[in-house]
Amino acid sequence: MTVRLFRGLPLITLLLLGGCSGGDVAQKSGPPNWFTNPDQTYNEERYLLVSAEGPSTQTAQNRAFGNLARTFAADIRASRRLLDKYQEVKKDREIAGSRQETVMITQSDVRSDQTLLNARVLEQAKIGSKYYVLVGMERRETRRIYAQRIERNQKKIADYRTIAENAGKPVTRLAALRKALVLAKANEQLRNQRAIVAGGSASVVSSLRPKLAKAVREAQADCPVVVQGDAPSSIRTQVGAALEAQGFRTVDRSGPAILNATVRYEEHPTLSSRTDAHFLRWTLAIELTDIARGQTLETFTAEQRTGASSETGAKRRARRRARTTVEDDFSIFLEQTFLRINPS
Repeated sequence: MTVRLFRGLPLITLLLLGGCSGGDVAQKSGPPNWFTNPDQTYNEERYLLVSAEGPSTQTAQNRAFGNLARTFAADIRASRRLLDKYQEVKKDREIAGSRQETVMITQSDVRSDQTLLNARVLEQAKIGSKYYVLVGMERRETRRIYAQRIERNQKKIADYRTIAENAGKPVTRLAALRKALVLAKANEQLRNQRAIVAGGSASVVSSLRPKLAKAVREAQADCPVVVQGDAPSSIRTQVGAALEAQGFRTVDRSGPAILNATVRYEEHPTLSSRTDAHFLRWTLAIELTDIARGQTLETFTAEQRTGASSETGAKRRARRRARTTVEDDFSIFLEQTFLRINPS
């Protein structure tokens, strides 16, 4: 695959998926002019452009949109995973175009989705066995769209901060501040992306985000959690460690808890027909409850099968896997839980 990034984007090194030889370009059936010299067709001061090729129209489009998204991610210098959503537009059984939304989500911030706004296919063609695509963003219109999204988020941030200030319940205050923080991070990304579209580089640092992060930490400290239940102590300890890693304070049963994390764990023999090993099906449930309201917020569940040469080994492996699940997946669950709470 060949990728071309034009003026207005930072110079970065991209991983090239696939390959093409110089001989292909020299052939009469080589890429179209808008692919090799897009600035002759599209004003580079008006458009931000990325081209790609592939063995099919969809593959070429996927690569072009993906590389455009990675360009943003690389310049902003944050760790992101890319989720690509494609919707083919077919006409007479042939792919006539594609609409795509590439969403960049920070790994440390569940729900802080960023959309690569206003990107679309400008040109596409099949020459020989190769498919060529040119993707672009009209700079002025895209900046306007970004400005609208930023302004809308700013209003939501102000609303959530007002709710937090007036909240009588610690959990409500925490939920509102978490939502405000996510939107502040989102706006920081949007401003950086807007700067890239305008032909600059990503350098925006929000002055609001550190204040909101501090407020969230304080709100979490005001929501002490008691961990209880019939699960083995090693699993309950891991649940407490996950909560503390998220900024919560754990207390014993006699402490002034605001939240209750009830941990339940079960093991059941499975695959009894196997005589060469012992297998267990284990299930884990962690119910998070707002004690003040007597209301369950969310319940985290996990279930897996593990095996070993002995029953003792199978139990040991099952509980170790359950602790790993708490460390990895339960932490993400906690972030999602407080973002799903309606603080109004």
